[in-house]
Amino acid sequence: MPLLEELSTAQVAMRDRVPFWNDIAQMVAPIRVEPLGESPFEARMYRRRLRECELLSPCSSPARIYSAPDYEGAGVLNIQIQHKGRSTNHTGGRTAILEAGDFVLYDPSQPLWLNFEEYTQTIVLRLPLATAEERIPHLRNHVGLPVSGRSGPGALFSSFLRHAWEELEHGDQGEWVDALSDAIWPMLNMAYAPMRPALETNRREERRRVLFEAVEAELTDPELDVHRLAGRMGVSARYVQMLFAELGTTPRAFIQNRRLELAAKRLEREGTDVTVTDVAYDVGFNDLSSFCRAFRRRFDMSPRGYRAGGRG
Repeated sequence: MPLLEELSTAQVAMRDRVPFWNDIAQMVAPIRVEPLGESPFEARMYRRRLRECELLSPCSSPARIYSAPDYEGAGVLNIQIQHKGRSTNHTGGRTAILEAGDFVLYDPSQPLWLNFEEYTQTIVLRLPLATAEERIPHLRNHVGLPVSGRSGPGALFSSFLRHAWEELEHGDQGEWVDALSDAIWPMLNMAYAPMRPALETNRREERRRVLFEAVEAELTDPELDVHRLAGRMGVSARYVQMLFAELGTTPRAFIQNRRLELAAKRLEREGTDVTVTDVAYDVGFNDLSSFCRAFRRRFDMSPRGYRAGGRG
């Protein structure tokens, strides 16, 4: 038996890759995948079954992933660990941006959407629901709450699983593999222990998460403004301004900064295959000169200089 089972789009015709991958993605959850950008869609997935759980590692070019509730129930809980790249995740009514090492719990029976704005690899730990509820009661209360992989017990759990996965990728078939699931449960329990006293976040924090979701959903629409966000959330424009003020910014500045980040990612990813003008309009600017001025203020160089590699 190979250490890792691999599934890939590499040998699939371009026109068939997305349907092929949407079938493969059902291993993780009842999800659908839509490619982002103009680059050819590429993806692969590695899988390893353990004694009490399963490890998957999907790798994908930029894409949007979303699901509808699986009312029949999948009987599992998934921990998504960001291994490479960066992703925006929304599940359980909460939105989180995951950097390498961060992780989040999601329930396949609840709606989910993710954005991969760059080439991304995640590690998905699939836990049988019955076993999870027995070993870590109330784990499902943490759905959608991001855990940092940079410090504390979250970093210990994340580092452990990421290093274990790298050993699996390198083909180390030691006896430790069979015992891996025994170590996962206590470390996972430890990772979520600091969050238990704060399970109930206040209403304003929940509103803020909904606000971030609303921004991401319409980010590239040039008409997106504070009034559009307020209407989407069912609150007043003044309330939206107050939420941003608590973050030390304004709606306009926040939206522009996210658009510039998106533009920079695309210039870095696609290089001379895309024009600066196309990028400017695609991310939501309706004036090229305004985009160039804003880009220079944000990154201290022109979009063309950034695309040419000056960011290094």
